[in-house]
Amino acid sequence: MLRKHYLTGILGLMLATVLSSCLKDSCETSTTYVRMDPVRITTTELRKDIKPEAARPLKDAGKIYVYEGYLIINEPEQGLHIIDNRNPKSPVPVSFVPIPGNIDMAIRNNILYADSWVDLVMFNIEDPANPKFAGRVQDAFPNFGVDPVLGITVTYKASEVTESIPSCDQGGIVFFRGQELWMQSADAAVRFSSNAGSGSKVGAPGGTTVGVGGSTARFTITENHLYTVDNANLRVFNLLNATEPKLANTLNIGWDIETIYPYDNKLFIGGMSGMRIYDATDPESPKFLSNFQHARACDPVVAQGNRAYVTLREGTVCEGFNNQLDVLDITDVTQPKLIKTYPLHRPIGLSITGEILMICESDQGLKVFNAKDDLTIDKNLLQHLDEFDAFDIIALEKESLAIITGKNGIYQYDYSNPKKLQRLSVLNIAK
Repeated sequence: MLRKHYLTGILGLMLATVLSSCLKDSCETSTTYVRMDPVRITTTELRKDIKPEAARPLKDAGKIYVYEGYLIINEPEQGLHIIDNRNPKSPVPVSFVPIPGNIDMAIRNNILYADSWVDLVMFNIEDPANPKFAGRVQDAFPNFGVDPVLGITVTYKASEVTESIPSCDQGGIVFFRGQELWMQSADAAVRFSSNAGSGSKVGAPGGTTVGVGGSTARFTITENHLYTVDNANLRVFNLLNATEPKLANTLNIGWDIETIYPYDNKLFIGGMSGMRIYDATDPESPKFLSNFQHARACDPVVAQGNRAYVTLREGTVCEGFNNQLDVLDITDVTQPKLIKTYPLHRPIGLSITGEILMICESDQGLKVFNAKDDLTIDKNLLQHLDEFDAFDIIALEKESLAIITGKNGIYQYDYSNPKKLQRLSVLNIAK
């Protein structure tokens, strides 16, 4: 789903600056701009009937999810591929569920929950080869880019234009024009609509069956509740009526939120500026426990026992310059303590099962470590698979199965011998 990246915190200051200068006199300047025009879909188009289809080629790979021997692969903003993965040596695509705007998913008791731009949609996948649409929660994920007449802003299209505009001694930095915010650099400006926006595990007790997501997930399920995060909010949906989930709570948990990972009645939430821990003992009212702050960077997190592992990476979206693994002592979850930091190459997704820590390092592939000794992880590199890009991973300890998303496909490995992973199969992305 779309993620919110608003400039509301500085709009007032910029408006005051603009007004103070523009009241002085009238003036114009000719400048070349990169104009960002909103691309919208109508609510009618968004909410038309979703009809699952036969399996089709995978054109792009987003997030992954495992449920009862099946692998669910997101094709960003297009929908979900359902793969029969009961034999990882020979995975079989069985169906495709077209879901506009889909990015995240989670499954409980054969009901698949997925985002569709601003909505939450449900499918019954008791027969994975023939999913059935089961319901929709409209506007489950509020988006400032929703216009009752024009529809939902889903992205922006860039176009370069040259024209005369008011300048008023603004120094070519920032100004308003009608309902639009324009931002100018030395040789170009970018325009945004001021009212538009972008939005952004395992078995449970009581007979509940849920799946397993990767470390970059924004959806997760524990027992009878679905938790979702966007850039600033944690939402809790009650799933007792599986096909009519009810929003039970919305918590504002700061800004720059990226991922959520459940462990031991806790929610570990990764953000660009730190890792937050919430107590979910009362599932509908998670309680803030602590925040471990770090340099600004993208931040997936996983946990096991009294340790948490956090990767930080640089990048345009992440706005940081750090590429590292932080190992944290979470014996006292109210006061996480940094044990050691290890430099890495643009790490993203990661997993920890027993003593085996696996880290995706973007264009340098996957690294497998023995993490038994917190202080010597870098000296215990067991294997480095560098023949493919690696972005996220799900490691299933019981099956010794690692499922890795990469630029060119989905890779599956047997890691029963962590010093020599055995490739089982590849689901290639169609060119």
